Amino acid sequence: MKITLLGCGGSFGSPLAWNRHGNIDINNKKNFRTRSSVLIEINNLNILIDTSPDLRQQLYNAKCTNIDVVLYTHIHSDHTAGLPDMRAMSLINSKIIPAYMPKEMITEMETTYKYIFKGEKDYLPFMEIRKLENNLKFKNTNIQSFPHNHGSIDAQTYRIGNFAYSTDVKKFYDGDLDKLKNLDLWIVGLLREDPHPAHAGFEQIKEFISYIKPKKTIFTHMTALLDQKQLIDKCPLNVVPGYDGMIFDL
Repeated sequence: MKITLLGCGGSFGSPLAWNRHGNIDINNKKNFRTRSSVLIEINNLNILIDTSPDLRQQLYNAKCTNIDVVLYTHIHSDHTAGLPDMRAMSLINSKIIPAYMPKEMITEMETTYKYIFKGEKDYLPFMEIRKLENNLKFKNTNIQSFPHNHGSIDAQTYRIGNFAYSTDVKKFYDGDLDKLKNLDLWIVGLLREDPHPAHAGFEQIKEFISYIKPKKTIFTHMTALLDQKQLIDKCPLNVVPGYDGMIFDL
Protein backbone atom coordinates (compact mmCIF):
# COMPACT_ATOMS: atom_id res chain seq x y z
CA MET A 1 0.00 0.00 0.00
CA LYS A 2 1.32 3.42 -0.99
CA ILE A 3 -0.07 6.48 0.78
CA THR A 4 0.50 10.03 -0.48
CA LEU A 5 -0.40 12.95 1.74
CA LEU A 6 -1.67 15.26 -1.00
CA GLY A 7 -2.38 18.17 1.36
CA CYS A 8 -2.06 18.63 5.11
CA GLY A 9 -3.35 22.16 5.77
CA GLY A 10 -6.41 23.36 7.64
CA SER A 11 -9.32 25.12 5.98
CA PHE A 12 -7.26 28.26 5.21
CA GLY A 13 -4.15 26.37 4.16
CA SER A 14 -0.77 27.55 5.47
CA PRO A 15 0.30 30.35 5.53
CA LEU A 16 -2.99 32.17 6.04
CA ALA A 17 -2.37 34.82 3.36
CA TRP A 18 0.40 37.01 1.98
CA ASN A 19 2.51 38.25 4.91
CA ARG A 20 0.20 36.44 7.34
CA HIS A 21 2.59 33.68 8.33
CA GLY A 22 1.33 32.90 11.83
CA ASN A 23 4.07 30.96 13.64
CA ILE A 24 5.64 29.25 10.64
CA ASP A 25 9.08 29.72 9.13
CA ILE A 26 8.31 30.58 5.51
CA ASN A 27 11.83 29.54 4.48
CA ASN A 28 10.81 25.95 5.21
CA LYS A 29 8.82 24.64 2.23
CA LYS A 30 7.23 21.97 4.41
CA ASN A 31 5.27 24.72 6.18
CA PHE A 32 3.41 25.55 2.94
CA ARG A 33 0.30 23.38 3.15
CA THR A 34 -2.64 22.94 0.81
CA ARG A 35 -6.00 21.73 2.11
CA SER A 36 -6.21 18.17 3.42
CA SER A 37 -6.64 15.10 1.24
CA VAL A 38 -4.88 11.76 0.87
CA LEU A 39 -4.32 9.25 -1.96
CA ILE A 40 -4.12 5.50 -1.23
CA GLU A 41 -2.82 3.06 -3.84
CA ILE A 42 -3.67 -0.56 -3.00
CA ASN A 43 -4.61 -3.67 -5.00
CA ASN A 44 -4.33 -1.70 -8.27
CA LEU A 45 -6.86 0.82 -6.95
CA ASN A 46 -6.48 4.56 -6.43
CA ILE A 47 -8.58 5.62 -3.44
CA LEU A 48 -8.98 9.34 -2.70
CA ILE A 49 -10.12 10.59 0.70
CA ASP A 50 -11.79 14.00 0.33
CA THR A 51 -11.67 16.42 -2.60
CA SER A 52 -9.90 19.48 -1.25
CA PRO A 53 -10.15 22.88 -2.99
CA ASP A 54 -6.52 22.36 -4.11
CA LEU A 55 -7.20 18.95 -5.66
CA ARG A 56 -6.22 19.69 -9.26
CA GLN A 57 -2.70 20.79 -8.33
CA GLN A 58 -2.36 18.02 -5.75
CA LEU A 59 -3.15 15.29 -8.28
CA TYR A 60 -0.87 16.94 -10.83
CA ASN A 61 1.99 17.01 -8.34
CA ALA A 62 1.35 13.34 -7.51
CA LYS A 63 1.36 12.47 -11.25
CA CYS A 64 -2.05 10.87 -10.73
CA THR A 65 -4.37 10.51 -13.72
CA ASN A 66 -6.87 8.04 -12.31
CA ILE A 67 -9.13 7.86 -9.27
CA ASP A 68 -11.23 4.72 -8.78
CA VAL A 69 -13.26 5.80 -5.78
CA VAL A 70 -13.67 8.79 -3.46
CA LEU A 71 -14.33 8.51 0.28
CA TYR A 72 -15.65 11.56 2.12
CA THR A 73 -15.04 12.41 5.76
CA HIS A 74 -17.62 15.21 6.14
CA ILE A 75 -19.44 18.05 4.41
CA HIS A 76 -17.19 21.04 5.15
CA SER A 77 -16.04 22.83 2.00
CA ASP A 78 -12.31 22.42 2.65
CA HIS A 79 -12.97 18.69 2.20
CA THR A 80 -15.45 18.82 -0.70
CA ALA A 81 -14.98 21.97 -2.80
CA GLY A 82 -12.46 20.40 -5.20
CA LEU A 83 -15.10 17.95 -6.41
CA PRO A 84 -15.40 19.58 -9.89
CA ASP A 85 -11.72 18.68 -10.48
CA MET A 86 -12.79 15.03 -10.62
CA ARG A 87 -14.26 15.75 -14.03
CA ALA A 88 -10.81 15.38 -15.58
CA MET A 89 -10.33 11.98 -13.90
CA SER A 90 -13.66 10.85 -15.35
CA LEU A 91 -12.85 12.20 -18.82
CA ILE A 92 -9.38 10.68 -19.01
CA ASN A 93 -10.61 7.24 -17.95
CA SER A 94 -14.09 7.31 -19.55
CA LYS A 95 -15.90 6.26 -16.39
CA ILE A 96 -18.36 7.32 -13.73
CA ILE A 97 -16.50 7.57 -10.40
CA PRO A 98 -18.29 6.43 -7.23
CA ALA A 99 -18.23 8.69 -4.17
CA TYR A 100 -19.04 7.14 -0.78
CA MET A 101 -20.31 9.50 1.88
CA PRO A 102 -22.27 9.35 5.15
CA LYS A 103 -26.02 9.73 4.72
CA GLU A 104 -25.94 13.18 6.36
CA MET A 105 -24.00 14.54 3.38
CA ILE A 106 -26.03 13.13 0.54
CA THR A 107 -28.85 15.67 0.13
CA GLU A 108 -26.55 18.69 0.30
CA MET A 109 -24.03 17.18 -2.11
CA GLU A 110 -26.76 16.21 -4.57
CA THR A 111 -28.14 19.74 -4.45
CA THR A 112 -24.87 21.68 -4.56
CA TYR A 113 -23.29 19.48 -7.24
CA LYS A 114 -26.34 18.42 -9.21
CA TYR A 115 -24.53 18.64 -12.56
CA ILE A 116 -21.84 16.27 -11.27
CA PHE A 117 -24.09 13.55 -9.91
CA LYS A 118 -27.29 13.92 -11.95
CA GLY A 119 -26.26 15.92 -15.00
CA GLU A 120 -27.71 19.27 -15.97
CA LYS A 121 -28.33 20.84 -19.40
CA ASP A 122 -25.16 20.19 -21.43
CA TYR A 123 -23.35 18.46 -18.56
CA LEU A 124 -23.40 14.68 -18.27
CA PRO A 125 -22.92 13.20 -14.80
CA PHE A 126 -19.42 11.96 -14.08
CA MET A 127 -19.77 10.73 -10.50
CA GLU A 128 -22.21 8.59 -8.54
CA ILE A 129 -23.16 8.98 -4.88
CA ARG A 130 -23.13 5.84 -2.77
CA LYS A 131 -24.19 5.67 0.87
CA LEU A 132 -21.31 4.82 3.16
CA GLU A 133 -21.56 1.70 5.31
CA ASN A 134 -19.33 0.88 8.28
CA ASN A 135 -17.81 -2.05 6.43
CA LEU A 136 -17.33 -1.48 2.72
CA LYS A 137 -15.77 -3.82 0.19
CA PHE A 138 -14.73 -2.09 -3.01
CA LYS A 139 -13.22 -4.38 -5.66
CA ASN A 140 -11.75 -6.80 -3.12
CA THR A 141 -10.42 -4.04 -0.84
CA ASN A 142 -11.94 -3.89 2.64
CA ILE A 143 -12.57 -0.40 4.00
CA GLN A 144 -13.77 0.17 7.55
CA SER A 145 -15.24 3.44 8.76
CA PHE A 146 -16.89 4.93 11.82
CA PRO A 147 -17.94 8.43 12.89
CA HIS A 148 -16.00 10.59 15.33
CA ASN A 149 -17.04 13.91 16.80
CA HIS A 150 -16.09 17.15 15.01
CA GLY A 151 -17.81 19.71 17.21
CA SER A 152 -21.37 20.27 16.01
CA ILE A 153 -21.17 17.48 13.40
CA ASP A 154 -19.51 14.11 12.93
CA ALA A 155 -16.72 13.18 10.53
CA GLN A 156 -15.58 9.76 9.39
CA THR A 157 -12.48 7.82 10.34
CA TYR A 158 -11.33 5.37 7.66
CA ARG A 159 -9.22 2.26 8.17
CA ILE A 160 -7.71 0.18 5.36
CA GLY A 161 -5.55 -2.68 6.61
CA ASN A 162 -3.09 -1.29 9.15
CA PHE A 163 -3.53 2.30 7.98
CA ALA A 164 -6.12 4.76 9.32
CA TYR A 165 -7.06 8.37 8.61
CA SER A 166 -8.87 10.57 11.15
CA THR A 167 -9.01 14.25 10.31
CA ASP A 168 -11.04 16.97 12.10
CA VAL A 169 -11.25 15.11 15.41
CA LYS A 170 -12.63 16.60 18.60
CA LYS A 171 -13.26 13.30 20.38
CA PHE A 172 -13.98 9.64 19.75
CA TYR A 173 -17.15 7.91 20.87
CA ASP A 174 -17.16 5.11 23.43
CA GLY A 175 -15.04 2.14 22.40
CA ASP A 176 -14.14 3.46 18.96
CA LEU A 177 -10.50 4.16 19.76
CA ASP A 178 -10.07 0.40 20.16
CA LYS A 179 -10.81 0.07 16.44
CA LEU A 180 -7.53 1.92 15.80
CA LYS A 181 -5.23 -0.47 17.61
CA ASN A 182 -2.46 -2.38 15.78
CA LEU A 183 -1.86 0.34 13.21
CA ASP A 184 1.35 0.74 11.24
CA LEU A 185 0.36 4.31 10.33
CA TRP A 186 -2.20 6.76 11.66
CA ILE A 187 -2.74 10.11 9.98
CA VAL A 188 -4.65 12.36 12.38
CA GLY A 189 -5.75 15.99 12.31
CA LEU A 190 -4.03 18.53 14.56
CA LEU A 191 -5.41 21.99 13.85
CA ARG A 192 -3.36 23.87 16.44
CA GLU A 193 -1.67 23.28 19.79
CA ASP A 194 -4.53 24.46 22.01
CA PRO A 195 -8.02 22.92 21.86
CA HIS A 196 -10.62 24.32 19.45
CA PRO A 197 -14.42 23.87 19.78
CA ALA A 198 -14.33 21.36 16.91
CA HIS A 199 -10.77 20.03 17.15
CA ALA A 200 -8.72 18.32 19.83
CA GLY A 201 -5.52 20.03 20.94
CA PHE A 202 -1.99 18.65 21.02
CA GLU A 203 -2.22 17.11 24.51
CA GLN A 204 -5.48 15.31 23.75
CA ILE A 205 -4.12 13.92 20.48
CA LYS A 206 -1.07 12.68 22.40
CA GLU A 207 -3.43 10.84 24.78
CA PHE A 208 -5.10 9.14 21.80
CA ILE A 209 -1.68 8.11 20.48
CA SER A 210 -0.57 6.78 23.88
CA TYR A 211 -3.70 4.64 24.05
CA ILE A 212 -3.72 3.07 20.57
CA LYS A 213 0.09 3.00 20.12
CA PRO A 214 0.41 3.16 16.32
CA LYS A 215 3.88 2.42 14.97
CA LYS A 216 3.91 5.85 13.32
CA THR A 217 1.65 8.89 13.60
CA ILE A 218 1.53 11.77 11.13
CA PHE A 219 -0.27 15.06 11.77
CA THR A 220 -2.44 16.65 9.09
CA HIS A 221 -4.95 19.53 8.83
CA MET A 222 -2.49 21.99 10.39
CA THR A 223 -2.82 25.77 10.46
CA ALA A 224 -0.03 28.33 10.17
CA LEU A 225 0.09 28.34 13.99
CA LEU A 226 2.10 25.10 13.80
CA ASP A 227 5.69 25.28 12.56
CA GLN A 228 7.06 21.98 11.29
CA LYS A 229 10.42 22.04 13.07
CA GLN A 230 9.02 23.39 16.34
CA LEU A 231 6.39 20.64 16.33
CA ILE A 232 8.99 17.95 15.64
CA ASP A 233 10.90 19.07 18.74
CA LYS A 234 7.81 18.41 20.89
CA CYS A 235 7.05 14.96 19.51
CA PRO A 236 8.50 11.48 20.12
CA LEU A 237 10.42 9.96 17.22
CA ASN A 238 7.43 8.01 15.90
CA VAL A 239 5.19 11.13 15.74
CA VAL A 240 5.85 13.83 13.13
CA PRO A 241 3.97 16.59 11.29
CA GLY A 242 3.13 15.76 7.71
CA TYR A 243 3.92 17.83 4.65
CA ASP A 244 2.40 18.06 1.19
CA GLY A 245 3.64 15.21 -1.01
CA MET A 246 4.80 13.01 1.88
CA ILE A 247 4.78 9.33 0.82
CA PHE A 248 4.61 6.12 2.86
CA ASP A 249 4.93 2.52 1.70
CA LEU A 250 3.29 -0.05 3.97
